Amino acid sequence: MTAQPTPTAPEPLASQLRAVLARHPQVNFAMLFGSLARGTARPDSDLDLAVGADRSLHADEIIALISDLAMATGRPVDLIDLAAAGEPLLGQILAHGVRVLGDSTRHGALLSRHLADVADFVPLQRRILDARRQRWIGR
Repeated sequence: MTAQPTPTAPEPLASQLRAVLARHPQVNFAMLFGSLARGTARPDSDLDLAVGADRSLHADEIIALISDLAMATGRPVDLIDLAAAGEPLLGQILAHGVRVLGDSTRHGALLSRHLADVADFVPLQRRILDARRQRWIGR
């Protein structure tokens, strides 16, 4: 089986994002996802960006990063701290997002976390949701 190339963000946008992220040295990994990553963005589309650091980001850091990204791109920003992202969002980001900052080691660690979460927690989450659904519909 041949390795598939990693999708990349459009270079002007990726460069713009990396320039903003460089002013936030605590961020060492970022993935663009959503319509901008898929190439289906409209003029009113927001910027969906998942970021990682060596620790969870503080609220003031998140606010500053959102502000800087919005000013640079002219778009509303939906920022996800990967330290706090759970399933199924993490899986969607990894499956459909494009890396704009960070190395393969960090990407691989996120993939490992995702696979462990899916194996450990998703079956339990499904059982809980099924039980709630059964109580709600009375069957």
